[in-house]
Amino acid sequence: MTIRKSELRKYPYVNVPRIKDVEALLDTQKASDTYFSRGSGEATKALDEVETTHRKWVSKMIDLSEFPYCYYVHGVTDAIHHWVLNKNTPWQYMEGEYEYAGMIGPLGTSVCDVPGQYMNKETHRAGLHAKIDPNKPIYISIPSAADGNIFYPGVDSWNNNPPVILDCTYVSSTSIKPIEVPKTTEQVFFSFSKGFSLVGQRLGLVYTKEPHPTLHRLKEYENWNYGGVRTMQLIMDNFAVDEMWNRYRSRQIEICEEYGFEPSDCFYLATTHDKYYTRQRRMRWNDAARICLTSLFGDYL
Repeated sequence: MTIRKSELRKYPYVNVPRIKDVEALLDTQKASDTYFSRGSGEATKALDEVETTHRKWVSKMIDLSEFPYCYYVHGVTDAIHHWVLNKNTPWQYMEGEYEYAGMIGPLGTSVCDVPGQYMNKETHRAGLHAKIDPNKPIYISIPSAADGNIFYPGVDSWNNNPPVILDCTYVSSTSIKPIEVPKTTEQVFFSFSKGFSLVGQRLGLVYTKEPHPTLHRLKEYENWNYGGVRTMQLIMDNFAVDEMWNRYRSRQIEICEEYGFEPSDCFYLATTHDKYYTRQRRMRWNDAARICLTSLFGDYL
């Protein structure tokens, strides 16, 4: 137990279990299947089919009807590239968010970092409401990068409503629960890395209300990874959006019972208030530590 606990404490990042069925599916794919000539329309047809499939695939969790534009990206990391490098303006975030945007552009501001902030000892969460700047876009991940849980920030009820960048990276790692899409949302990001361990394939989609300043031009020239589009279609044709959660939720609960963790909505994550895991705390005003359970699942599922 002590060795295992120390291993869990060493890794602050999220890894995803490798899945034999996904690997077997990749074996059925040939690079020549997408050996298209750019401008022939074949690549656009394939991407349009993926968009149609994806909208239906996630429809029980999120309504994308207000976002008519869809683009391929090399994972959510690439989606952040296009967002930050196009805007390059101050932004804000909730505690515990994915840090990458601040690594390549202006540093974001925590909306929970307000004068007099304190932690409520009963709830273990911030005791004061957030301080929102309506003039800065806010980056929100649902399910949350902070703890792997689907939460409802209630953006539409705020007095100040900033533009929202909604990161849905962890969709396909949870059960089917509705995701709140604020009215001021400008972009929605999706990835296939987390739910299916397709980290090296770099698979993502971006949905927008208006034509994207850089991705729209790339789409006009059929300039994206055709093989990646094929892989996304294979995944969605063979697995439901909640299939991995359904498969491995029981194992997640077993692990959490053994270690005294609280299962997160994402099947390979958990939280704990055990001070032994302090370095895994991602929120200054919430003492829950995020734990990645992947090493306890084994190399393959």
